[in-house]
Amino acid sequence: MSHVPGIAVIGCGRISRSHLSAVSSQPELATLIATVDSDLRLAQEAAARYGAQVALDSVEQALARSDIDAVVICLPNHLHAPVAIQAARAGKHILVEKPMADTAGDAREMAAAAHEHCVILAVAQCRRHFRAIRYLSDHHAQFGRLISAQVSLGVYWPDAQAEWWREADKASGLVVALNGPHALDFVQMMMRDDPLRVHAEAVRNNDFWAGEDEAMMLLAYPGGRLASVHLSFNQRPVENRKVLVFERGTAVVEHDTQLTFNGDLLVAQGDDEKRHYLDEAIEFQRQFREFALAMAGQPNHSVSADEGIRLMRTLDAVHQAFRSGETVALPGVVKDAQSADAVP
Repeated sequence: MSHVPGIAVIGCGRISRSHLSAVSSQPELATLIATVDSDLRLAQEAAARYGAQVALDSVEQALARSDIDAVVICLPNHLHAPVAIQAARAGKHILVEKPMADTAGDAREMAAAAHEHCVILAVAQCRRHFRAIRYLSDHHAQFGRLISAQVSLGVYWPDAQAEWWREADKASGLVVALNGPHALDFVQMMMRDDPLRVHAEAVRNNDFWAGEDEAMMLLAYPGGRLASVHLSFNQRPVENRKVLVFERGTAVVEHDTQLTFNGDLLVAQGDDEKRHYLDEAIEFQRQFREFALAMAGQPNHSVSADEGIRLMRTLDAVHQAFRSGETVALPGVVKDAQSADAVP
């Protein structure tokens, strides 16, 4: 890589730590130029900890700098689209935290802006970058036809983890918006298709936040294939389990790091995968490495804008289903934007 790109991380909340570490720990890939937050104190603390050259309190300041080639957006979900569009218009490549946007329509606008201004737009789906998940994705054909998928992602939060969780207009469908992208991205990746129909239920059990904290979904895919997803913010101990029924047997993934097939261990958890994913974890380093390859026009495993849009369409259907109490049918998907592995 002849030019080492300069990076600004926008938003210095809890998820930013892993992105900041991913950038600062790989100086051969990028230089951390700026940390950005409307609370300048947070930006300054992040800059001091991770070695950024400058701390800023506005997106506009970062986008005006010629030494910044790309931004990593770690803002609340409702800000992903407007800031990504701003960044694209400023000619900056973009890695945006999941979910890509609040709606598929917003995601399409982001992709259109990136395409118009010839910049990369990739979505941060960190769980794709565990070895067990990558192995499943790369070697799925050896297991035969996928018949069904069951995903359970249950965690426990004793209180709101960000102030916006308490705001009804921003926190609607909370557990679906935050952990749905992890679970549904995995299902879509393995099904290699989009669902025909979605049924979903979501409820709120706690007054700590304004959105739903328990959800279940049933998705019907072409070819008579099915998927179920359970999401919880109330579950102790934590469960992160994926069960895939194939023609030739059953694959089980535990905590994204261990893969068995018919009881035989295929991928064991690596020592470098034992950190919690919010604690400067290795999968964020792998994810940023793929984004750097995308910026350089090299083959990569970044999650493209097209994949992000398709996931947002499914998430939109899930939200519609649990709000209406009705099964939602999805129309056919047309490719909306170029993939991250093709520089315009």
